[in-house]
Amino acid sequence: MELENQLRSASDETLRTLEQLQRLEIEKRGLEPGSPRFVRLADEIERLAVYVFTQTSAQQTLAHETHAARQEGVELPPIEEMSATRDVSEILGDWRDAERRLADTSVDSAEHALAAGDVRRFRDEYHRAHKAQSKG
Repeated sequence: MELENQLRSASDETLRTLEQLQRLEIEKRGLEPGSPRFVRLADEIERLAVYVFTQTSAQQTLAHETHAARQEGVELPPIEEMSATRDVSEILGDWRDAERRLADTSVDSAEHALAAGDVRRFRDEYHRAHKAQSKG
């Protein structure tokens, strides 16, 4: 069902962005305020926070759509019970792109931290999706 796919995708993306925000904020807390790295991280954190706002706005729209669907008798499982919607080949492509970004960025940059987080997430997502698709 399309609405299920949209819900799962929106929720997964929001969680990934929040994980990135948390990772960057934790790193920033250990830096000397005013240092170039501190400022770069603050800029990246602001960019991600704005992105989270757009994601939550989209999720609110989906919530209203699910309410309307429920009124029409459509039953949806909780998001955590919805299957992952992406094909392993799509995830693998994103994983490879993240690996390239990781290799192309400076170790002390916010972009490097984000790429490293993406590599971990895509690797984990790939393994979960591969396992789920192998069963079916």
